[in-house]
Amino acid sequence: MAELIQQMTSASNAITAWLRTNAALPPSVPRTGLRQAAAVESWVRAQPGMLGRRRAYAIAHLSKGAANMPRVGVGRLGGRPGRTTPAGAGHAVGHFPDAHAATRAGAADGAAIHAALGAHRPIPADVWKRLSADADDPDYAKGLYSRLGPAGSADLIAAALGHEARLAAVRESLGLASHHLRMDEKWLRELLDEASRKGVHDDVVHVLEHSGLDRRAKVALGHIGLTHLAAIPPGHRFPTPRPPHEAMVRAAATDPEAAAELYARHSETVHRALAACPGSTALQRLAGHATTAHATTGHTAAVHPADAHHAAADAQAAANATDHVTTAHTTDVEAGRHA
Repeated sequence: MAELIQQMTSASNAITAWLRTNAALPPSVPRTGLRQAAAVESWVRAQPGMLGRRRAYAIAHLSKGAANMPRVGVGRLGGRPGRTTPAGAGHAVGHFPDAHAATRAGAADGAAIHAALGAHRPIPADVWKRLSADADDPDYAKGLYSRLGPAGSADLIAAALGHEARLAAVRESLGLASHHLRMDEKWLRELLDEASRKGVHDDVVHVLEHSGLDRRAKVALGHIGLTHLAAIPPGHRFPTPRPPHEAMVRAAATDPEAAAELYARHSETVHRALAACPGSTALQRLAGHATTAHATTGHTAAVHPADAHHAAADAQAAANATDHVTTAHTTDVEAGRHA
């Protein structure tokens, strides 16, 4: 579909250039060909927007099985439109006629959320209803979170807590939006800072961890978590089984491509985090992926051989530390049993 969109755009440009070159024909030459070419160019120019929405919507539904795309015909190019789809993705793709309408609806709901929370009122029920219905629409999600921004997104997550259906819609739409918006470290830090001010930091991290973030967002969130973990004094013991901020790393650690890129870009931070928390399963998995992940999409960052060597050493050291803890625990249990 991406190749088709590119071909349609190239075709439109080629026809436009041909029309410009042949516009000044002698009066004796019929204009029929020019009119037909102009009609074809007009139709071709209108298709990339429709095709782009169909592609984005299909990608968003890959994990749910095939989505039923509308069947459209090309009509008679250069003649009457017939069954040609001039714009929009058709009624079977989402609840909006085209990408512009979906984006505008998301932005409108984002504004309504801002207004309600700014006035210390609950988010209107009809906004929640639309968010739940359109959480899987990439254009709607893009419009919603573009309007909310990081602080507004934290407010929305806080408002959804305690209501599983609403929280699921926020989780799905936020993850989908990350594939269409630039949710970099700056964006995520602002989100987490606002969440901390509202006392919902851990809840927001949990939403991010399970929302299916874009690879770039996983890497950005993972680096934020690594930075916190690397600052922990080595040998520090935690009252909980897992160190804090590990959840920020888990999304990248379970994605081989994101793990390889995170390690390639921030290997020293990974080393320091592992030194501080050698028993972290997320860090162990991250270091392991750094040596085994292969570029499968052409976008995975390459891991330098020296970094791969460090990663293998880090993974082995972490595994050894875990084995040591397990052995010590087993010894204590045996001693207690004999006593």
